[in-house]
Amino acid sequence: MEIYLIRHTTPAIESGICYGASDIDVANTFEEEAARIKPLLPARPYDVYTSPLQRCEKLANALFGSNYTTDARLKEMNFGSWEMLPWDDISRTALRKWADNVVFEHIPGGESYEELYTRSIQLLDEVIAKEQDAVIVTHGGVIRCILAHVTDTALVDAFDIKADYGRISHLKVENGEVKVIFSNL
Repeated sequence: MEIYLIRHTTPAIESGICYGASDIDVANTFEEEAARIKPLLPARPYDVYTSPLQRCEKLANALFGSNYTTDARLKEMNFGSWEMLPWDDISRTALRKWADNVVFEHIPGGESYEELYTRSIQLLDEVIAKEQDAVIVTHGGVIRCILAHVTDTALVDAFDIKADYGRISHLKVENGEVKVIFSNL
């Protein structure tokens, strides 16, 4: 069984803004970015799952038409009251408190990284149980959680896992073991 994790394309938002669960649209480079991704996927049937946020759902639609399932567990981390604020406007004290315990600290009105991890791995386990090749179109946080899980990387170190816009990670499941084939496109 094979699973392809695809991060959404570049979002239409200026840098320096905290966003996660906010429903940001795609940048005007979307068509080019989607066209670059499509030929990198083998031409065979997949079960396709996507975050319901438009930056993911638009990519799933461009790659697979309407043949996909949305799942809220694939949304990016909820940054609560920090959503859509410039990072520079968030209290240094609050940021430090979060950074000092990044895995377990709840962002005010949002969630912890552990909660993101739990829902991401729950979905991954369900996909694997179906034993059907799959594509998951989602966000950097979800992909980092899944790759950390598969590679036995400590969750606190998951932020070091590369998950650029439009990047594909290829997983292979054999005999109940999940391996990363590549994560560099």
